[in-house]
Amino acid sequence: ERAAVVSSRRAAGVVFGIVLCVYLTTTGGSYATDLASYEVTKNLVQRGSVAMSYNVLETEAERGLDGQYYAPVGIGHPLVGVPFYFSSQVFQRLFDVRLGKPETLDKAAVVVGSAVAAALCAPLVVLFAWRLTGNLVGSLFAAFALAFGTSLWPYSKFGFNAPLATLCLLGATYCVWIGVRSKQLTMLAWGGIVLAYGLLTRHELGIMALPLAGWIVMESIDDRKLVLRRLAVFGLPVAVGVLLWMLYNYTRFGHPFDTGLLRDPNVRFDTPILVGLYGLLASPGRAWFLYCPIAAYGVAALWLLARRDRSTAILFGSQVCLLLAVICRMHQWDGGESYGPRYLIPVLPFLTIPLAASFSLNKFSRFRRLLPVILMLSVLVQLPGVLVDYSKTQNTFARQAENYSIEMSRYTWSGAPLKLNTEAALIAIPRNLAYLTGRMAIPPVSRTGEEAQRDFSQQFSFSLDFWWLYLFYLGVLPVGFAVMCGLLPLILASAIAVLSFKRIHLSERAML
Repeated sequence: ERAAVVSSRRAAGVVFGIVLCVYLTTTGGSYATDLASYEVTKNLVQRGSVAMSYNVLETEAERGLDGQYYAPVGIGHPLVGVPFYFSSQVFQRLFDVRLGKPETLDKAAVVVGSAVAAALCAPLVVLFAWRLTGNLVGSLFAAFALAFGTSLWPYSKFGFNAPLATLCLLGATYCVWIGVRSKQLTMLAWGGIVLAYGLLTRHELGIMALPLAGWIVMESIDDRKLVLRRLAVFGLPVAVGVLLWMLYNYTRFGHPFDTGLLRDPNVRFDTPILVGLYGLLASPGRAWFLYCPIAAYGVAALWLLARRDRSTAILFGSQVCLLLAVICRMHQWDGGESYGPRYLIPVLPFLTIPLAASFSLNKFSRFRRLLPVILMLSVLVQLPGVLVDYSKTQNTFARQAENYSIEMSRYTWSGAPLKLNTEAALIAIPRNLAYLTGRMAIPPVSRTGEEAQRDFSQQFSFSLDFWWLYLFYLGVLPVGFAVMCGLLPLILASAIAVLSFKRIHLSERAML
C-alpha cells in the first residue's frame, strides 16, 4: 500500500509538471487581467497599501472611507500575485527592460500566477481521485480532463481569480475528506484554513462551508462528541477567515458586509431563477455543458461514484448545486464578457474527479468507450478560447454589430464566444503561420503605449493569444527564438510524460 501511495504522489507530480508546461506555453500574457486585483497587488508591493491607484471600475461604489478606491475583490488573489509582481520588478531593474505599455511585464507576471494556480489543481485531482477509486489510470484521466477539457485551461491564461478559487475549494474539500476518512484532525484544520483563504479570494466560496460541514456530520453521525470535535476543528479557521473578511470590509468601507459591491447596482441577486438557469445551462453564449462537454459526462459519472461512495457523491453534487443556485440568481450571472460561465469554474473538479470511477467498468461498456470521445470534444471546445483572446473577439464584434449589448453574447449564436473565437482562430492560424514564415507582412503595430491607453492590446487582434508571439510582433525576439520559447515547455512536457509514465508503469507492474 505504501508503494501505491508513493506511485500516486509521483504521478501527481508528473501531471503538475506536464500541465504547467502546457499552460506556460499557451498563456496569453498581460492583455486580459483583473485590473482591480492587479492594482491591489501593485500597491501592496509599492506602497504597502490595499487601495487602488485610481477608480479602475469607474463607479463610486468602491470609494472607501478615506476617499481612496478599493477593489471589490478579496485580498487572497492580490496576495498570491505579490511574488510574481515583485519578480517582474526585480527583472526589469536588473536588465533595464521596457516592453509595450509601462506595466505590461508586471501584468504578464501576475498572469503567470493564475497559470500556476490552475496547474496545481491537476495533481490534487490525481490524489483525490486515486484515494476515492484506487485506479491510477482513471485518476490521470480525470486530472487531464480538468486541465484541458474544461474552462480552467482558457482561464489559466488570464489574471482572474477563477483558477485560485478553484484551487482553494478543491484543496479544502480534499483536506476535509482526508481528515475525516483518515481520522486526522490536522487535515480538517487545514481544510478550514484553505477554505477561509478561498473566502478571502471569492466572497461566495464562504457558503461552501455548509456542504462540507454537512458531510462531516454525515460521516460522524454515530459519535456526537466526534461530530462536535471535527466541526470545531474545521469551523474555527473558517470563522477566523470570516472575521478577517469582515474586518477587511469594515476597514475599507465602514461596513463588515460591504465588499465594495454593496452599493454597486450591477451586483444584485435579482435574476429570476429560471432565467439564470437557462443562461448557465442552455444559452448559446454561456451554457456550461456546451463550453465544458466533459462536465455533462461528469454528472452521469456522479451516479457511478455513488455506487462506490454514496456520501462523497452527495458532497460533490451538493457543492455543484449550491454554487449553481447562488450564481444563477446574480445580476451578472455570466461573469460579464466570458468564455463560458466563469463563476462556475471552482466546482468543475467535482464533475471531473467522478470520471475516475468509470474506469472500474468493463472497458467495452458504452459509458467508458465514449469517455475519450467526449474528452476530445471538450478539448476542441477549449481550443478557440486558448488560441484567441475572447476579449478581443468580443470587442471586434461589439464594434461591428448594430445596437450591441451584452445580451447578444449571452443569448444569440451570432455573438456567442465559442462561435466568434472559432471563426477568429480559423483565420488567425494560417495567417500567423504566414507571418512567422515571412509569406505575409506583419500588420503594423505600436511597440509602446501609454498606461491609460485602454485599446493598446486591440492592435494585436490578428495574433494568436500566446506571449511568445506577442514578443515577436513587438520586435523583442526574432522569429526562431520566439517559436523556440513557445515550443520548449511543450518539449519538456513530452519528455516528462514519456520518461515518468514509463517509470510509473514499471513500478505498478513490479507491485503486481
